[in-house]
Amino acid sequence: MIILLILSTACMRGPEQVVYTPDGFRREVSDRLSHQFAGIGTISVPGGKGVTQVVTAGSLVTPPFELSLRTKEGLRHCLKMGASQQERFNFLYNCLFGHSERFAYIADSTLSADACFQNHQGNCFAMTNLLVGAARFAKIDAYYMLVEDIIGNQAQGDTVIHTNHIITAVQIGPERRLVDFIPNSKRYHYVMLLSDVEATGLYYNNLGARLLLERRDKEAETLLRVAVALYPNSYQIHNNLGVLVLRKGIFLEARQHFLTALKTARFPDLVLGNMMKTFERSGNMKAFELLRKDLDKAKKRNPYFYLSLASREYRRHNYAGALRLCHIAKRISGDVADIYLLEFRIYGKLGLKKKQEKAYKKLLKYEHFDKDALPMPEVVDPLEIPVGSVGGNP
Repeated sequence: MIILLILSTACMRGPEQVVYTPDGFRREVSDRLSHQFAGIGTISVPGGKGVTQVVTAGSLVTPPFELSLRTKEGLRHCLKMGASQQERFNFLYNCLFGHSERFAYIADSTLSADACFQNHQGNCFAMTNLLVGAARFAKIDAYYMLVEDIIGNQAQGDTVIHTNHIITAVQIGPERRLVDFIPNSKRYHYVMLLSDVEATGLYYNNLGARLLLERRDKEAETLLRVAVALYPNSYQIHNNLGVLVLRKGIFLEARQHFLTALKTARFPDLVLGNMMKTFERSGNMKAFELLRKDLDKAKKRNPYFYLSLASREYRRHNYAGALRLCHIAKRISGDVADIYLLEFRIYGKLGLKKKQEKAYKKLLKYEHFDKDALPMPEVVDPLEIPVGSVGGNP
């Protein structure tokens, strides 16, 4: 695991209220979700290797960074309360994360602070939950920050689902220290300070996105509706809701979510690529081609747009065209695992075994949470979901 510390004094706008007291958080969440508690039920989201994150109506009012008494007892030896804030933070950080073997980084393991600590695993969000909770337990000011660079997006079929890259901001005197848990992360350019409630909205967005990827659409919708109520200005959440209702064949509502997302999207072409599908699936090919041409002329910074077009050509059995679009996507960003997955399939169809093996090795390099994969699986195309279908596995 690689953990990167960066000193910074700049951030984008700050919410009016950033940190909530436990009672204040519960009141705010209860007010925003007052009409949704009855329909929550129990939702289990896979949280990595052997871990499940359970969401209930009762758990919604518990901050994902809140520490149980058991976790606090497990952290007491990491506290150095008589020292300066700088010394307290360094001691806490080294105690928690100083040994790379202690926590396993798993990209799809979005967990609460307690689950992360008890199971010794998590992604950037899970470990940020833990560090925020632990830092505040140690009387150190810690906050959530959203990284808005193109990261954390996953392609599925013709659409792109947004997950969030979250980091920790620790304020020590005049310095703001940013702690990033993602392996091989690069210096980023766009960061935004989040309130506790906004961060919780993005937490449920990540869980909802995981269910979207598993085709558990009904449960995904429940979590995404919670997420948007907590953070109504998040373009990532509106994008995912747009993908969800697009699957159900509700094109006007999908378009409205994408339009709402475009109002605040740092990278609008990510959302526009999804918007394009509303025209294609509703049969408005004139609007589809116009939007495609506009996006093609735009600055080429969105690998997912070209990956989506490549997937479309693959389904049409135009393998040469699909490869050309994959190469464009790789020139923009060479660390997107889905590009190599599609290339693996294309080369398999063409019978190019050596190139297929090379693509598969690249896939395993970037799909870092799946190191135990078999040497060379068979090419199996995912089944298409018919327009208008709801939930379930295809």
